[in-house]
Amino acid sequence: MPFFGHKTRHEREWEEARSAAQDDLVALGEDIRSLDVDIQMANVSADAKQRYEQALEAYQRASQIFDEAKRPEDLAPVSETLEEGRYAMAATKALLAGQPIPERRPPCFFDPRHGPSTEDIEWAPPGGTPRRVPVCAADAIRVKEGFAPHSRRVMVNGRPTDYWNAPAHYGPWAGGYFGGFGGGLLSSLLMGSALGAGLGLGAEAVGGLFGGDGDGGWGDGGDGGDGGDGGDGDGGWGDGGDGGDGGDFGGDGGDFGGF
Repeated sequence: MPFFGHKTRHEREWEEARSAAQDDLVALGEDIRSLDVDIQMANVSADAKQRYEQALEAYQRASQIFDEAKRPEDLAPVSETLEEGRYAMAATKALLAGQPIPERRPPCFFDPRHGPSTEDIEWAPPGGTPRRVPVCAADAIRVKEGFAPHSRRVMVNGRPTDYWNAPAHYGPWAGGYFGGFGGGLLSSLLMGSALGAGLGLGAEAVGGLFGGDGDGGWGDGGDGGDGGDGGDGDGGWGDGGDGGDGGDFGGDGGDFGGF
């Protein structure tokens, strides 16, 4: 007689990846709600309101994709849409503070929920080789002062793990955040060591899901290219890559349906 309470490996992987994506949805929704009073003030510019609406629209679109997701690969467009929302929120906050809109850059490598990066810094993971990664202002300061960055951690068999060391079922979710910046950006960031091998984004995986040959700039990523063979070595970010093959996160996503 089968034991119906036992979950398959794929079901467990799905729950883990789904949880990470849902946490990201909730975080963006809370960030949007935190400005729902400020954005209504009489002195708020039309540009700031437009950026806020873009963030809200991205959140709602990501929630819909989340609801319809059935496979690991379905996580990538959710993360990519959330990244758009994060940038729109950063632009909104800058305009509300009377500051220039931030440059359109990849999200913070250490935790994409930190929003767009502000600079590239040299960083080496424990036991790994140094590489330049895009980071937010707060993490840039921490690393330069010798402290550990505030990294995104996900659950792997009940244990918190830096997302770049997570298994392959997290690959599409993680890669989606960087997929709009020249194809295999995350793969490029993780090459040169075992870092990211679990995600399916190590050197052996270059040329897969997030393929493309890049041009060395940040830009808007285009259509992700045509798979590629690991790039042409010109130092750009967008050359090759693979989003992994795990996780699928379905679920209801719409925790902020009141928007």
